[in-house]
Amino acid sequence: MGYRNSTLYTLKYVADMLGEDEDVLHECSIEMFPEDGRLSAYDNYPASELTEHIVLFTEDGIENLKYIIEARRTVASQKAAP
Repeated sequence: MGYRNSTLYTLKYVADMLGEDEDVLHECSIEMFPEDGRLSAYDNYPASELTEHIVLFTEDGIENLKYIIEARRTVASQKAAP
């Protein structure tokens, strides 16, 4: 059986890595599922009752996210072309 990387990357980390805006990446990833490499985690702030939703990506998820970004840019450029 082959080795499978189990590293997870936060939305902020992936945004910095790809040079993209966090909000744009979040919007691009909303329809991704766990099998696409997008996971959710929850963490409590210790001093309050707020729960922070943390978006995480696997390496496959980052590749899928890159594909989604490129596809959206292609569609946007086709709409902008006369």
